[in-house]
Amino acid sequence: MMAKALLIILGFSSGVVVSAGVFAFIAAIGIIPRMAQRSITEKYIPLYEDIILLGGLFGTITMFIDFRLPPIPILVGGYALAIGIFIGVLAMALAEVLNVMPILLRRSRIAKGLPWMLLCFALGKMLGSILYFCVDGFYVV
Repeated sequence: MMAKALLIILGFSSGVVVSAGVFAFIAAIGIIPRMAQRSITEKYIPLYEDIILLGGLFGTITMFIDFRLPPIPILVGGYALAIGIFIGVLAMALAEVLNVMPILLRRSRIAKGLPWMLLCFALGKMLGSILYFCVDGFYVV
């Protein structure tokens, strides 16, 4: 009983620390205000911050507790979509902060087709993820 209580305290404490670190990183690269500005939802920024914090806590708790989602295709698909959107937005925000795209465009002398290039990056990442998870031999549990 004491061990379980200690694990609960440890899990909660870890969740708080991880969530704070993730949120600080996301706030430092400015992903929340930028996404809110682009989607014209600036009034929901506090809600976005709370959801990110709760997501970090939930993710940490699921690492410590043997928790599995039921294999309902709509749940699995929704979860995969949400994770994919988060990682894609985070990667693009980090690339934007590091000025990767302007440097790449300047060095490669690409004047046209930037939207198509970004679409190809995203589709390539999606195809790689699908191969990784769906083809035997790529993903081992």
